Amino acid sequence: MRCITFALVSAMLAGCSPAQSDVNGDDENALACETLEYTVSDDPAVASVTAAAVSWLTSLDESMTQRVRYCLGDREMHAWTNVPGTRSGGIELREMSRDQQKLAWDVVAAFMSESGLVKARLIANEITQAARATPLGSHTVAIFGDPRQDGAWGFQVDGHHLALNFLVQEADVILAPAFLGAQPLSVNGGAPLIDESRLGRDLIAAFTKEERTRAKQDALIGRDVLVGSGRGQQDQGRSYDVSRFNGVGMEIGVLSNQSANLVNDLVDEYVNNLVEPFAGRVRATVDEELEKGFVVFDNRGDDIYYRIFVPDRILIEYNDVRSDHVHTILRLVGEEPYTDYGAYAQRNLAPRTIAEHYETAPHHHVAYSVVNTTNGKADLK
Repeated sequence: MRCITFALVSAMLAGCSPAQSDVNGDDENALACETLEYTVSDDPAVASVTAAAVSWLTSLDESMTQRVRYCLGDREMHAWTNVPGTRSGGIELREMSRDQQKLAWDVVAAFMSESGLVKARLIANEITQAARATPLGSHTVAIFGDPRQDGAWGFQVDGHHLALNFLVQEADVILAPAFLGAQPLSVNGGAPLIDESRLGRDLIAAFTKEERTRAKQDALIGRDVLVGSGRGQQDQGRSYDVSRFNGVGMEIGVLSNQSANLVNDLVDEYVNNLVEPFAGRVRATVDEELEKGFVVFDNRGDDIYYRIFVPDRILIEYNDVRSDHVHTILRLVGEEPYTDYGAYAQRNLAPRTIAEHYETAPHHHVAYSVVNTTNGKADLK
């Protein structure tokens, strides 16, 4: 069953951005949002993530809360970027107090494995400071939906070389898209993407002659990851037709044991940035179809590119953009909930007119009917 408050249609059509409407009558910062019915999970792991998000959110003052909160599925959800200084929404870490920054990082820590958190912290702090391309603390944080009462909500951290998109849908939790990069590659011995780099090179070296011939693709080095955010503010990779990767490269299912094991290790390295048990659940869906996937590589001198693509499951890319400069991305390309942005993956920008809204919104189609109306709200199914 899906529910919608008809009085809030105008706010939805405006793009579902933060509003001053008091939806429930007791929260001056409540958002005027369409409510999709997801049950709040009693999974202890989900409860831990939720508690961290609530602690951070309640630490913010009214002005910051208005700037950081959006409806789940809002166009801002796809506005993450790794390009410094181009995002207009959310709030930067440096705008928060030290206590608020700590609470924000506590949310990230609740979502990520220990190794994943180390990577994120290194990139956002030491690597960012050494690069001098953007000020320390300029990574942006935004939250979608309300973790205090919603069974589905999202949390984002994004900025230079780090873009993490977390989504909770009842007991399912994903981290996708996840963009991690580094320039320089290491600072004081800390190298956040060293394993992604090492395992990729090990895989290329392990290929048999036949595997190497079939997996090799040209002109991929230095062109960035193909399905990244692009140079603009919107997630351009969201509209990339990944089906063009199907059938390109070496079939994973017929790799030698050594090569196959390294592909598995690489998938683990990317998926396991997410905390357990959620990483294991994502990995289980990938394993169902892994043998139907394809691996591709390119190399030029010391620089490499590789891609692992499993149709209807996962896309991983690594690219040595330049010497001492790496970009990586993980995307989930399966069915809900294991797809980028979950159930909100296919949401487009808000319709421009009421007529377009009635034409495109599922709850206005014949399959939906009003079954009850109370307090100005219509329950739809």
